[in-house]
Amino acid sequence: MIYHRPQSIDEALALKSSLGQRARFIAGGTDLVVGIRKGRTTVDSFVDLSRVPGLAGLTRAGDTLRIGAACTHAQLEREGITALAQACETVGGPQIRNMGTLGGQVGTASPAGDVSVALIALDAVVELASVRGTRSMPLADFFVGPGRTSLEPDEMVLSVTVPTNRKSVFYKIGKRDAVAISVVVAAASVSPSGDVAVGLGCVAPVPFRPRKSEQMLRGHPLTSERIDAAAAMAASEVSPISDHRGGATYRRAMVETLTRRLLRTLADTPYEGLLSVAMSHS
Repeated sequence: MIYHRPQSIDEALALKSSLGQRARFIAGGTDLVVGIRKGRTTVDSFVDLSRVPGLAGLTRAGDTLRIGAACTHAQLEREGITALAQACETVGGPQIRNMGTLGGQVGTASPAGDVSVALIALDAVVELASVRGTRSMPLADFFVGPGRTSLEPDEMVLSVTVPTNRKSVFYKIGKRDAVAISVVVAAASVSPSGDVAVGLGCVAPVPFRPRKSEQMLRGHPLTSERIDAAAAMAASEVSPISDHRGGATYRRAMVETLTRRLLRTLADTPYEGLLSVAMSHS
């Protein structure tokens, strides 16, 4: 393996452009190194992003927060965006949260990515860069299959931007609150204008937004009856599988239960209350 340590974003992009799919970006390495050790991932060259200036910054502008791809989960636990902070708290142990990065989480494209689910429920936008320039897209559209994204061979995840003015909340079902892959994971948010977004994980090939359910809520108050109908619709939109962690029938039922629970929390809690709420994972 050949190891490269670029000193700028431009140098990193130039290396990726010349090396193509033979090279992999690495920052925390908490997923990539495990994949190599287990024989799932083959790498000829590493392009180390851990020392590249500008990739680990957090920039607030108006009602948005731009998160550099090299920001760690530990950093985001302290940023006051409720669903994102709650999701980051569930990632591994303290060592993993201090090493693992946002870009690595998003780039892995795991259907069970807790942080990715929180981000799509916040209506996040991902920024991609290459020597050809930059482009942006809704994060929910970035995931195209298990472990697959819209990244071109010469591109890198540069940042993710999330709104800071949405009420949000997150919940996971797993054997433990952290250091365990989720059985079902869900998050939801609502904007000041009433626009609702929901994110679901472990119930589809990608971190998933139930668009029909969201459409049922658009432009309407979050009444108990409408929440129940939207939760039932969300359960009908997912395509869970059965594995050693849980069955498809159970997962579908939990989608309805969690969607209902999260939407009721959003409806019942004032904005300031959700800045510090920590939902029980019991």
